[in-house]
Amino acid sequence: MKARVRRIFSHLEDGVDLIVFANSTDPHLDLSFLYATGLTDGLFEGCAAFCHPDGGVDIVTSVLEVETAKKSGLPLHPFRTRDEREQAFRKLLRGHRKIGINFAEITRKAAEELRSFAPKAKFFDATQAVVRARLVKDETELARLRKAGRIASRAFEDILPIIRAGRRESEIAADLVYAMQRRGSSGPSFRTIVGSGPNSAEPHYTAGPRKIQKGDFIVIDFGARYEHYCSDVTRTVVVGKASEKQRAIYETVRRAQAQSMKKMRPGVRAKAVDTVARTIIDGTEFKGRFIHGLGHSIGLAVHDGGSMNQSSDIVLRKDMVFTNEPGIYVPGFGGVRIEDDVHITASGPKLLSMAPRQLLEL
Repeated sequence: MKARVRRIFSHLEDGVDLIVFANSTDPHLDLSFLYATGLTDGLFEGCAAFCHPDGGVDIVTSVLEVETAKKSGLPLHPFRTRDEREQAFRKLLRGHRKIGINFAEITRKAAEELRSFAPKAKFFDATQAVVRARLVKDETELARLRKAGRIASRAFEDILPIIRAGRRESEIAADLVYAMQRRGSSGPSFRTIVGSGPNSAEPHYTAGPRKIQKGDFIVIDFGARYEHYCSDVTRTVVVGKASEKQRAIYETVRRAQAQSMKKMRPGVRAKAVDTVARTIIDGTEFKGRFIHGLGHSIGLAVHDGGSMNQSSDIVLRKDMVFTNEPGIYVPGFGGVRIEDDVHITASGPKLLSMAPRQLLEL
C-alpha cells in the first residue's frame, strides 16, 4: 500500500506532511480509507487512516474492528471510548503543519473535529490528488476488477433463461443479484436496473413492479462488488422478435461502442473517445438521443472520479479502467445501452466484462 500513498502525495503541493482519511457513519465512509490500507473487510465507522509521505499508514480503529484491521499489517491504535479515540487522533496529528483531507468524502462534522484536534495546522483539500492517484490501478486492483467483471458477466448469462414475458422487473433484478452473490460477489455494486418497455428509455430507472411484455426492450444495468471493487455492465435484450426500429437502434449503439472502443488507448483524450461514439449516433435518425457521457472510471466506487465526456480533461493512461456505455433513449418507445468495463493497456483496450454483446431475442 505504500506505493498508493506515495502516489497520492506526488500529486500534492510540497510541504503536505500528513493525509487523513476519516470515516463517519455508514454511508459516510471514505473509500480511500480502504485504498490506503488495503483492507477488504470491515465497516470502520469513526475510524481513520493517517498517511505519511514515505507511504506509511497508521490506523485508528475501534476495538470492534481490531481483528479485521490486523489483516492490513499496519500499526494500529485501538480505542474503546470517545476519549481514547480523541487521544489517538491528537497523538497522530501532533507536530504536523500541513494536513491533506479528502474534502469530497469527509463530513463537515469530521473535518471540524480534525481542525479542533490540530488548531495550529493548516488543512488542504487533497481530493484531486486522491482522484488522480486512484485513476491508475495497480495489479491488485486490476485483478479484483477482472474478477468483478467475470462474476457479473457470468451471472447475466445464468439468468437469461428466466427473462420472459409476465415476470416483473423487480424479480429479474433480484434473480441477478442472487446469481452474482452465488458466484462470489459480496453484493451488487449499485441498485440493479431492469427497465422494460418504455422504462428502458430512462437511463437511471431502477426496477419496479411492471410486468415484462412480449416485444419489450429490457435494459439491464448491473454490477458485482468483489473485495470492494466494482464492475458495471449493461446489456439490452428483446423479449420475442425485435422490430426493425429496435434493430436499428441496437445496431447504432453497438457500432458506436465498437468504434469508440478502438480509440481507448494511452495518450488519447477521454473527450475524443466520447466524440467518436457521439458522432456515430448523431449521424443517424437518433441524433440527440445519446444524453449522457460515454463512460466513467471505475474501481472502489462505481463512479471512481474520472469521466469520459465532452467536459473531460483526462488523457487516458495505461492501467486506467473506464466504462464504455453509449445509449439511445426514445421516450415512450424504449432505449438501448451497451456497457462494458475496459482496461487501458499499452497494446490497446482490454475488456473486463464478457457477457454476450449481440442483440439477444429471448
